[in-house]
Amino acid sequence: MSNQKPGMFTPALIGGAIAGVLSGIPFLNCLCCLWIIGGAMLASYLFIKDSSVTLGAGDGAIIGIFSGIIAAVVHALISIPLYAVNRQFILRIMERFTEYTEEMPSGWESWFDRGAGLDLPFFMLNLVISAVIFAVLGLLGGIIGISLFGKKTSSSEQKS
Repeated sequence: MSNQKPGMFTPALIGGAIAGVLSGIPFLNCLCCLWIIGGAMLASYLFIKDSSVTLGAGDGAIIGIFSGIIAAVVHALISIPLYAVNRQFILRIMERFTEYTEEMPSGWESWFDRGAGLDLPFFMLNLVISAVIFAVLGLLGGIIGISLFGKKTSSSEQKS
């Protein structure tokens, strides 16, 4: 039996890609945090399935972070073609807010007309912030996944 750990990249890529796609689709993205945690749990499950050694929480944390960063990149790429849909959705919400409050700043509609969100600096800032948040959520999901799906060691194996 081999005591070598399998590669983390493929499970993290699969879990992160699935989480990124689900969190990037409008109306499914309301469960964004859950998708990221679930994607990291999937990645840790796939990682454990191919492993012949007992894995710890640190392994789950690492694969979860990788999965979260991959999910952030996929989420950002998915959001580019769906920008128009999301823009209309947010615009409708903001119009509803103006019906109920008088404290909206004047000219807030022009922010959407200038194309905010499609310029490169805003896109990169959004990607960095998403990567940090998704990595933390992925870390949590990876640790949960390792603790749920990990191979349990017997008391005789722990003493040796």
